[in-house]
Amino acid sequence: MMTKDFLEFIIKIRDIKNKDSLDFVVESLSLKNILNKRIEHLSKGFKRRVGLAQAIIHDPKYLILDEPTDGLDPNQKHDVRELIKKISPNKTIIISTHILEEVDAICSKVSIISEGNLVFYDTTQKFMSCDGNSNDEIFRKLTLG
Repeated sequence: MMTKDFLEFIIKIRDIKNKDSLDFVVESLSLKNILNKRIEHLSKGFKRRVGLAQAIIHDPKYLILDEPTDGLDPNQKHDVRELIKKISPNKTIIISTHILEEVDAICSKVSIISEGNLVFYDTTQKFMSCDGNSNDEIFRKLTLG
């Protein structure tokens, strides 16, 4: 399926009335040059961005993203992070990630779950001020004791 056809299909099945929705995701995720390409022929990074486009095209109030920048090059990561920050003021966005640099790049609150237990929940600033020299070190102290 072509990228544009897929996104138009999502608009149709979600009964999206906002005519600017497609333009918003295409511009925000730099998809213009791949609209007429088959999704199965896209790079991993473009496939991830098309997936993100279909997740946000209906402007959901709640959004759960699993590893949203995985497989993206540094410029794409920056763009996706900026998009998440841009759309976040009126939404609840939950990001599941093992990439700890996402914490200070995107998040306002941090939850850390270890072995099924919530071991930390607070603001990003509070997480960053925990005893440790890096996000990785803080994470290890919280999860390993």
